[in-house]
Amino acid sequence: MEAPSPAVRWTVEDVLGPGGIAEGVWPGYEARPAQIRMTQAILDRLLEGGPIAVEAPTGVGKTLAYLLAAVLSGRRVLVSTHTKTLQDQIVDSDLPKLQALLARMGLALQRARPDDGPPGPHEIRFALMKGRANYLCLAKLDRKSQQGSFGFGDAADPLVQIRSWSEQSERGDRVELGQLSEADGIWSELDARSETCTGSRCPRYDACFVVRMRKEAQAARLIVVNHHLLLSDLALKAEASLSDRGSFGEVVPDADALILDEAHGLDQVASEYFGGQVSLRKLERLSKDVATFLAETPAASSACSVHLTRAQVETENLFRNLPPVDGRVRIAAAGGTGAENTQWEPARSRLGATEAALRALAADLEALAHADPVSEPLARRALELWEGIRFVLAAEDPDFVYWSERQGKSASLGASPILASNLLRHHLFPRFGAVAMCSATLSAGRKDLSYFLESLGAPEDTETLVLGSPFDFERQAALYLPANVGAPDGPAGVERALPVLQSLVELVGGGALLLFTSNRAMREAYRRLKPKLAHPASMQGEAPKRELIQDFVARAPAVLFATASFWEGVDIPGDPLRLVVIDRLPFDPPTDPLLAARAERIE
Repeated sequence: MEAPSPAVRWTVEDVLGPGGIAEGVWPGYEARPAQIRMTQAILDRLLEGGPIAVEAPTGVGKTLAYLLAAVLSGRRVLVSTHTKTLQDQIVDSDLPKLQALLARMGLALQRARPDDGPPGPHEIRFALMKGRANYLCLAKLDRKSQQGSFGFGDAADPLVQIRSWSEQSERGDRVELGQLSEADGIWSELDARSETCTGSRCPRYDACFVVRMRKEAQAARLIVVNHHLLLSDLALKAEASLSDRGSFGEVVPDADALILDEAHGLDQVASEYFGGQVSLRKLERLSKDVATFLAETPAASSACSVHLTRAQVETENLFRNLPPVDGRVRIAAAGGTGAENTQWEPARSRLGATEAALRALAADLEALAHADPVSEPLARRALELWEGIRFVLAAEDPDFVYWSERQGKSASLGASPILASNLLRHHLFPRFGAVAMCSATLSAGRKDLSYFLESLGAPEDTETLVLGSPFDFERQAALYLPANVGAPDGPAGVERALPVLQSLVELVGGGALLLFTSNRAMREAYRRLKPKLAHPASMQGEAPKRELIQDFVARAPAVLFATASFWEGVDIPGDPLRLVVIDRLPFDPPTDPLLAARAERIE
């Protein structure tokens, strides 16, 4: 690693200790010994190199601790969080607070811009990177506008709203579009995911929001990403190193150090990412995109449409021949005997016809590349769909678990590595001079962090630090487990819970976050309970998460109904949040294929 910037001359105690700089910047600030210990421990690792894992319970102030350590180190640091909600919280809330503190220290913290020149000696730039689906594709918007299918001129039309917003937005981030409901499907037709991206050949490349995001990250010293984006980048770089292609396909810029926030979730994300999933929904999206492309391409022949129809029919037939069981079912390796194997034979017998149909469609699309480069990513998607189906149904690699899943009319096939530790050991830790892993829940009730460290494949010399909670839970909190509500399954579960939910909200006088493990239960509870509440109520999906949280605080005491994405990364300090209700702890059932395979591997 390079030496830290000589401009940073402050100690952690100077900044966060009693009588320190923070006391003069933030009203009501109190020095927290645990926060000071955490900041110093991470700073030491960033300067000296090596890994560290820190368990910092709620109230320690871990976000400020690792952000300040990153700044004081003078290193280029990648900060990876578990969710986009956490990313937005860091950029919208935590970094502005840190900005005021650093200003008192003579340091300027500001967001990077793509045209920035070299930074000054006292200047620190940060950038935010999300997955491509979070950004608007201007080329798609142009094509959609030209189709005239939404009646331009109506101010309430979502396409008109997006067009107006796109002309004012600097970064094209979906989270800025507060007036568009999360339930509105128009965004999925306009986002910048790579499925139809033509790169530098795109007519809107120079104005592309994804290109801008990457340029800002190149100019920044502190880069905020999420675990999915981090793992996507690691996989691409690993592939590039094996094929001797240098930095081909790079998503996230290189950095001296990595800070993993909510690190307890990384192995689960790695299992999802380094595996794969194909589904009828992916087929439907591909079919829709190809049909639109063929309709707009004069060079396309009638044979292209015939091959598209055949690909749809054959792939749907294969999915229809999967076992008719709701939920996830583990797939046995091909070639075996017994009922576990024979139930997959109807789907496997369709592999040849499915391959022929998807390859024929891909060949047609590749032949149209001279007319429109959009055909190339469409052809790639057709081949990737086939490769995913083949890989899962073959079920050949003993280090993966394979499964099929049905939920109503939807069906999917998937594969996940049984243990992500080997992948992370070889592709994550060697890439950074220092790695700091932070979370409130790493020890899981044990006296050490060994289970967590093993799950991530962390080096044996990883330093650990377990901090205590600053809260007196017996005096400051109450835990209530209703005895007669029963399981939250089905309509009857919601029915039984409604009186309890209403009583609890009334007891605390609003300020309630009601969390559900299914969208169905959330919507049903909201529909039936909202008219009975004396407080303003809102539901996830009515607006972007950031808007919902801001509205929840502004209208306090209020009630917010939400699901999984509000389980982590939501920071609502003080009186606006008095009550959190959870209908069911979100543990996977022991019959889940991945959980069962991991248990077998441990045995």
